[in-house]
This record gives sequence, structure tokens and C-alpha cells, in this order.
Amino acid sequence: MIKLKIWFAFFAACYFSACVHRISPQENPQLYEENFVGEHLVLANCLAGKLQSNSGWSLRTLQFKNRRYVDVDASEVFAFDTRYMPNIVAANSPSNPDAVIVDVAPDVEVLQYAHRNIHNEVAYTAFTILIQKTDDAMVIATLKGDRYLGGIAWKILKVCVMSHLVPDRMKQ
Repeated sequence: MIKLKIWFAFFAACYFSACVHRISPQENPQLYEENFVGEHLVLANCLAGKLQSNSGWSLRTLQFKNRRYVDVDASEVFAFDTRYMPNIVAANSPSNPDAVIVDVAPDVEVLQYAHRNIHNEVAYTAFTILIQKTDDAMVIATLKGDRYLGGIAWKILKVCVMSHLVPDRMKQ
């Protein structure tokens, strides 16, 4: 009888510890917010392209979406962790070293801002960067999500801002 109770307690502990990683907050914490010079669409396209083509191991398990919200003059780049997404098979899973990886920047999805969380993608989201127009020359960028992966994306965003500030004749 005592062995049965011990086994029951052991399996209950295993079950609850396995389920703990599935529990996540509905809203990711805000990590950074900063004003930048530039256009939201140009910066989001640059960021999504650089993230998708990044060969670093930490970003390899992520897939990206680039969304434009026409009603609020904003763009948002989403990073989804493919390990938790449904319908990922070995042929296109970034965690498979033999998979076919697409390094092309994701197409821009045009949506209304009210439809941004319609598919309940929060469970799979590693981080999001919202870039919203504040005036004709400035945007405000907000990063929410994973501190490590989001920090890498934030540095890449700053590279995009700097590359668009430098005049074309200085780049050569």
C-alpha cells in the first residue's frame, strides 16, 4: 500500500512538472520601448528580413510574421517558436538539420489593428516588436516577450535604424 502511494505521488509530480511549461501568461511582459527615426514599414521589413536570414542557433527555431496595421500606421514583427506550433513536420521544422529552410523575408500581412490577436497566437509567440508611427519622421518601437531572443531582435532593429540613417553615398 505504501509503495502504491509513493508511485502515485511520483507520477503526479511528473505529470504536474510536465504541464508547468504549458502555462504561460496571456500577455508577454514589455521589455523595451524607444523612439527611432524612420518609417515603420521600412524598419519592419528590414527587421523581418534580417531575422529570417539570421543563421544563429538561437533564432533557428523561430518563424517570423510581418504585419502592417493600416488603421493605426503601425507594423508588427512576430517571432513564433516552432517547437510549440501545430502542423510543423520534419521537412520544414527548423530544429531538423536536414530540413529545407526558407531564408526569404516573410510577406507583409495587411490587417486591421483590432484583428491582431484573432487566432490566439500568444501561446506560440517568442516575442513581438510593434513599430508605430508617432509623426512624419519618428516611430516608437515596443518589444514584448522573451528577454534573450527579444534582446537579439532589438539589437537587429537598431542596426536597421542605423542603416537607414546613413545616406546611400556613405554606404559605398
